[in-house]
Amino acid sequence: MSSTTPLVSILMPARNHAGFVDTALQSVLAQSHERIELIVIDDGSTDETPGVIERCLSRTPRSLRVEFHCQPNQGLGPTLSRALGMARGDFVQFLASDDALFPDMTARLVRALSAAAPDVAAMACDGYVFDGQPQVLDGQPRAEQAGQGPHLPFSQLHPAPLGRNQHRELMVGNWLPAMGLLYRHDLVLAAGGIDPDLAYEDWGLLLALTRRYRIAQIPDRLFLYRQHGQNSSVEPERMQLALRALTARFPQMAGARKLRAALAARDMRGILAGLAPGNLDLAARFLLRQIQRRSLARRGQPALPAAALPAATLSGGVFRQEGQIEIGPGCRIHPEARLEAGPGRLILGPGCHVGAGARLEAGPGLTIGAGTFIEAGARIGGAGARTRLGRACLIAARTRILPGSLLGDLCVTMPESRVGGPHPDGRWLVPSAGQDLAGVSDGGAM
Repeated sequence: MSSTTPLVSILMPARNHAGFVDTALQSVLAQSHERIELIVIDDGSTDETPGVIERCLSRTPRSLRVEFHCQPNQGLGPTLSRALGMARGDFVQFLASDDALFPDMTARLVRALSAAAPDVAAMACDGYVFDGQPQVLDGQPRAEQAGQGPHLPFSQLHPAPLGRNQHRELMVGNWLPAMGLLYRHDLVLAAGGIDPDLAYEDWGLLLALTRRYRIAQIPDRLFLYRQHGQNSSVEPERMQLALRALTARFPQMAGARKLRAALAARDMRGILAGLAPGNLDLAARFLLRQIQRRSLARRGQPALPAAALPAATLSGGVFRQEGQIEIGPGCRIHPEARLEAGPGRLILGPGCHVGAGARLEAGPGLTIGAGTFIEAGARIGGAGARTRLGRACLIAARTRILPGSLLGDLCVTMPESRVGGPHPDGRWLVPSAGQDLAGVSDGGAM
């Protein structure tokens, strides 16, 4: 290990996440970056979270500095502020105890931020939003889940704005993933650190940093953001209080909030007030953001027929073709759709989305491009066919990929999926709640 390798402090607050925290910790322990310190603070959990953390850390296979503390419930802001005060790293990351990192995430962000200009305070990446416990109806995954949140890119749900003034854009809304950022530690401290009085502590930090510095981003999808019933974002009253506190700290945000409310109520007087000179650019940024979101939503609608295969949306039903089928990059294959190639191969370009319950078959085999999402309950393969998956594909729960498959590195396999074939060293499986990674099978006969 080189003495010049930057030390990264990964800070993890935890509260009542006994079913998720083991996965989060395992993802930190699996990081390829050589110098990491992990600081975990349990914030007054009333479930088994502290015990799960202790058991996981007791079997840590690698040598890294670990601090674990328990405290009475203080809230997220004070807990992160305390953890930041303990950090010794050149860079810092924040990871919620219900999310997870791909094994190469810290290393890639360190390389990118180390090579960035001095005015770049943090480096962000993209990731996946997933539902750790997909709903099942009559023993089958619910097809209507596909495309509505689980297993989507974070950037698709929270697109980056078109404007270049990041500080003003953050006045309108935060599109940057809290779990997908690596910060320069010294600049975080210079900006005042974590404000313990803010529930939107990451948003407040970004607003403080972008007064003087920039946030850069790489397109790599390197984290898993878990959606479930215990996310703080499912408590609208609490989030409204948090937003009011953030607006009090950054008063110029009030203009964008008032305009948003006026547009929702179709209040012309309120809209005109929101277009006052001091708020004019915020109003323009907000309206542009709304147009951008609607454009992205329309882009995801099933509009093209099944025969328009390159870069198309393939609707439900059965599509058969004698010979090779080639599907262009970014294609969406809808839930329950079925593709059958005759004597030829079935080839999907990179970045495709295979809907829940879809079935892909080909005689000589399938080739699936890098970064493809395969939704819950899909079935991939064919009799005697070899399936090759590119890098960083996401294989959802209860998906079945027939024997003879070969996964690219950094592919992620969700709980209860069945993949027959060898897995490279970079392959990482997300266990179900309470499942020990050491007890997970690497596939085999089905």
